[in-house]
Amino acid sequence: MTILKEIIDGIAIVADAIKNINEIHTAIKDGKKYFEKAHPEIKQDVIGMCAELQKTCNAIATASSVITNFKFNSSAGALDGEPTRFNNYFISYKTNKNEAEDLIRSLKGHCYIIREHAEKITQGKAEMFWSFFGLQSQQRETDLGALLQQIYNDEASFFTIVYHMAQCMNSAIEDVTNSLTIDCMMHSSKVPAAALKLNEYSAAFKKLELLSEDARDAIDATIQELQ
Repeated sequence: MTILKEIIDGIAIVADAIKNINEIHTAIKDGKKYFEKAHPEIKQDVIGMCAELQKTCNAIATASSVITNFKFNSSAGALDGEPTRFNNYFISYKTNKNEAEDLIRSLKGHCYIIREHAEKITQGKAEMFWSFFGLQSQQRETDLGALLQQIYNDEASFFTIVYHMAQCMNSAIEDVTNSLTIDCMMHSSKVPAAALKLNEYSAAFKKLELLSEDARDAIDATIQELQ
């Protein structure tokens, strides 16, 4: 399996988590008018849940942008300094493989806070949660209940997502670094090949970045409407 394929597969796992968050947010948004009228007492807890979901989307978008924001410069006079500029830009991720995980964990939402808000809404009766949103579909309530359970009752799954995201970032950075190297030294003659490789990785990360940004911004709009 190529490094690019491994990275694409890892990104797909992270993207699935964002899609799950999107489904939960859509259900909250669909039930907004109902619970504001029928259960206004839960509004602050819904806002709190949304804020934590938004943090996770933002964390993934921010981490993705680390890869997508860098572009090599092939202009006359700039090429010789590009290996050093690349090295300086990514140095924290190359010198410490835990840096990427630390970045994502510091920004992501907390599953236990989501659970606390959900339990406050239902007074501990998780099976009743989606009934507060007037969704009028038992099957949809069941499906959404499973997604919510996965998010707030399985912190380990989010550590797995953080791990996959960090591994994807590190693999991309290391592969581009290796493509810049001749006899253990970075060389400007290798910049064109490295740029092509970085563009491939950036394209994969860009899809995840946009997905996460869209989810983050949509949740933020709902939070603003509820405040």
